[in-house]
Amino acid sequence: MSKEEKAAVEEKPKGPKKETVLDRAAEYVRQLFNHHLDPMYLFHNFAYSQEIADKAELLATIAKVDDHTKLLLQIAGLFYPVGYIDGPENFTERSAEELRKFSREEGLELNGAEQWIIAVPEADNDSEQNVRLLHDAVWNWLGRKRYDRRSDLLQLEREAIDGKEGDPVVFGNDMQAFLLNFDYLTDAGKQEFDKRRRKNVAKQQSSNYKIQQKEVKAKTGKNFGRGIDTMYRTAFRNHINLSRIADDKANMMISINTIILSILIAVSGAGLSFFEDLFFTSPEFLAPIIILLMSSLTAVVFAVFSARPKVTEYRIKKTSLLESKEASLLYFGNFLKIEKSDFIKYLSEMKMNQDSLYDDLARDLYDLGQVLHRKYLLLTISYNTFIGGLALAVITFLSVYIWNLTNMQ
Repeated sequence: MSKEEKAAVEEKPKGPKKETVLDRAAEYVRQLFNHHLDPMYLFHNFAYSQEIADKAELLATIAKVDDHTKLLLQIAGLFYPVGYIDGPENFTERSAEELRKFSREEGLELNGAEQWIIAVPEADNDSEQNVRLLHDAVWNWLGRKRYDRRSDLLQLEREAIDGKEGDPVVFGNDMQAFLLNFDYLTDAGKQEFDKRRRKNVAKQQSSNYKIQQKEVKAKTGKNFGRGIDTMYRTAFRNHINLSRIADDKANMMISINTIILSILIAVSGAGLSFFEDLFFTSPEFLAPIIILLMSSLTAVVFAVFSARPKVTEYRIKKTSLLESKEASLLYFGNFLKIEKSDFIKYLSEMKMNQDSLYDDLARDLYDLGQVLHRKYLLLTISYNTFIGGLALAVITFLSVYIWNLTNMQ
């Protein structure tokens, strides 16, 4: 036989490949999706059915189940999302019903495969092996490199179902929490997908931060970090300014009342005989003088307490101060209790952890607010005492004066 004849024989088309029950099941599902699935279902569609079937075959092979069970797992995987044609509510029951319908047409013995579909959403470690294998195949996308693409499709699908644009930050946080707490139920699932699932947790966290930055910038025109820095900077500046104002007011109150006290004491000492005569002839005139003297003294005392330096201290052991979540080590009253080397190490670690840094700033800001609250409370008492005492002394003096004039007439 010549080379040309051999080539002709080799190129001769082979007969059509024999169609299997799995092929017919795939075609059955494909036709259902093509003719009845709403286009808004970007995630739960025929591509997802094929993906589940492929991973069900992989996991069944690793678990060394028999060929018939492997076939049923593949077919169950194909039918699993079919129920989404009529919406996400109770979709597994509709998927199981379609599988029963297909099995009757094919004369296929299901051996309870339709019940595996229904049991997947509630599957746990106590479920039968086939349910657990199908469960891990359904959630295979959580532990694959293309996780982010599938996640984006799921987000878009949910927004389309709800009929409104969702919050990407909330969705991202929900997905991160779900990834973090998810567990594959079979050894085969853990072997194939769990390592990548753990990587996807970190990937989702990074994605969440970027989404949050983007959302904040869209709303405020500033980056996420810059907005936080500006907020803390403004808050600290306002508190420092308020502290300075409180000290100025306290100094003013101290100056005014010390002058009044000095005059009263000087006049009383220089004119002792005058006050003796006044006490015996008209003792009632001493009342406004004593009221003014006592109110000025009280106002000075509270103003001094307000202006007096106050160091916020926590009764925390020196060894526990570094791990404390109550005291801020950015405040000198706290960090001077620890060694310099420990303080430098603490700041070095804080630079690498923004959450700890901002938490410490928040604690420091809160402590500063506590000091300010005390300052203004004492200052308020001082001003109220001064105004009240001054008004009462004037009223008392006028009352005594008018009363004396009336008696003289």
